[in-house]
This record gives sequence, structure tokens and C-alpha cells, in this order.
Amino acid sequence: MVEDKSGTCQAIPLGEAWTLPSRSACFAACMSTYSDNCRSFVYNEVSQACIPGATAFGALQNVEISVSGDNSGGTLFYVKPVNPECNTADGFALYEMCGSAACLYLSDSKADFDGAVQSCTDINSNLIIANTLAKFALFWHVSLNNMNQNTYLWLSDLTTEGQFLWGDGQTIGDQLKDYIWADREPDNWFDEDCAQAKHQRNPKPSYGISDVICVLSEHFICERVA
Repeated sequence: MVEDKSGTCQAIPLGEAWTLPSRSACFAACMSTYSDNCRSFVYNEVSQACIPGATAFGALQNVEISVSGDNSGGTLFYVKPVNPECNTADGFALYEMCGSAACLYLSDSKADFDGAVQSCTDINSNLIIANTLAKFALFWHVSLNNMNQNTYLWLSDLTTEGQFLWGDGQTIGDQLKDYIWADREPDNWFDEDCAQAKHQRNPKPSYGISDVICVLSEHFICERVA
């Protein structure tokens, strides 16, 4: 387990808190109760409160059911899996947050949605699919803090209006759909079928992705999966 010294990681609790004498006892109880679903825990040395958690993820603004060291008075610890292999040819690099990592290319040029998909294919990768809280938090952090540009991800309702699908054909999970959209999005204004993080929104940026018309020329992130 890795200690979240930044205080920015959070996790969805797997159950009610226990009172246990140590962080090692907390981890053991989490594993024995939840097995492989135990990917994190929060432990308070003073109260001895132990909160078992699922996969840790980075800072997202509106996940109100999450627990973190900051909102619990304890410290969050998370499982750090082996980082994926990252072929750094073509400008790819490994980006990591709260135990989740991905091999990403951050575009310095713009393309429309189809062009972004094709550009990623051309360099043996795919437009990023942010289909978990951990992957979405990583996408949001990188697109905001490393790029600070409007950024496409591989999500659209081009096949069936109103049904947004990831590039692998999967729907947005019930848990994820509550936390990734900006306020009042998606709204299908002017037949908007593609999704992006609008960090350059006027009059000011806001948290969450928006549906946009697919012909907009914007930045994008490619992911290379080993």
C-alpha cells in the first residue's frame, strides 16, 4: 500500500467503518472482507477508524460519496499496481495519479473528432477512453494541468442519439455518468454528438465534460495500451 501524501486521492467506500488497532489490521480486514475489490483504505490513527475502499482516484469535484484523508481526518492508502509498459516513441509518456497510470500522447495540434480518432490510430494508439473514475480523473488532471485546452476523449452518441458510448462500444457506467458531465450537460445543443473537456469555456471553465458538435477542431489525448 502507498500513502497518499498529496491529500488529493479519494475512493468510494466499500462498507461501513471499523475500529481497528493499526493500519496493518485495517488492510488485513479490508482484504479478508472484500478480497480483490479492496484497493484502498483510510485509517485514522487517533480514532482507529478504518474505512475500506475501492480503487483510488484523483481529485474530482463532485463525487460526494467518496472518502479521502482530507474529509475523514485520516490517511488514505492505495494499492499501486505495476505500471503499464509505455513505448515512448511518437511523443508518448507515462502519466500517473493515485495508483492509476496510462501511456499517453498529448496533442500539440488540433483536429475534429474523426480526425482525432484517426490521428491516434496512425500512431498505434486510440483516443483515450476514460471509462472509470480513476481513468477519468487522470484524463481530467492531464487535460487541465498539462494541456489546459479543450480536449476530446473517445465518447459520443453518433450511433444512437442520447446514448453515449465509449470508443470500445461500452455505455457509461451508472456510477460514472453521475460525475463526469458539466452542469446541464449533455444538452444536444445544435446536434452535439461528441464529448470533450472544455477548459477554455466562456465566460469561464467549469468542471465536467460537455457534448459538442463533432466538427470542432480541438486538442486530444491518445492512449497506447501494451
